[in-house]
Amino acid sequence: MRRFYSRDVSKELGYFVNGRIFRIQNEYTRRDGGTHESRAALARLRRDLDGGAPAWMMIGSDLFEDWSQTLPSGEEDPAALRAARASLALYAIHQQSRRNGVAQDAQSAGKRRMTFGRACRLIEPDTDHANGVKRRLAAAEAAPDFDGVVRIMRALIMLMRSAGDGVITLDYRSLTQDLYQIQFPESRHEVFQRWSMDYYSNPNAKSQNN
Repeated sequence: MRRFYSRDVSKELGYFVNGRIFRIQNEYTRRDGGTHESRAALARLRRDLDGGAPAWMMIGSDLFEDWSQTLPSGEEDPAALRAARASLALYAIHQQSRRNGVAQDAQSAGKRRMTFGRACRLIEPDTDHANGVKRRLAAAEAAPDFDGVVRIMRALIMLMRSAGDGVITLDYRSLTQDLYQIQFPESRHEVFQRWSMDYYSNPNAKSQNN
């Protein structure tokens, strides 16, 4: 079992989960209304986050199909598995009933990666009126465990879904890496430092809302 944060695992995991998300997103947002398979996958992943223990046999094909041989197994690195599962579930909540993709595509990512901190700023760009967002971000940093952080992230993503008429997108490759890194005491603080910097140093937030 891995005891320390691995940048190599984080990078590989981010690319793997992002690829799975875009496979679902490309099918779900098709002009013909999307495929039954993509709608079913999103429903399974949302339901998995609602429960206590994961329903592994329900989400196995969504998570483990084509699991990269360069990624560790669940026994070798449980943090990688938890991060992948949480990222897919958060995406499923974010994408629900949205006809436009909420995962940031490569073209817009080339301009500026929509990290979690930047996306949170878009919920209410005026920080003087964003006490609810700031309170939740502070609560995530203070959460005693990974599940607590994910619950608060879910609440923030729900706010992104209801913020204005636009679609707040997220770079889910970056988010997956954050979810992995946050589980290691020696690297956890770096995630919240990055979220804080991205949240507060984004004066042109409105122009980033797609």
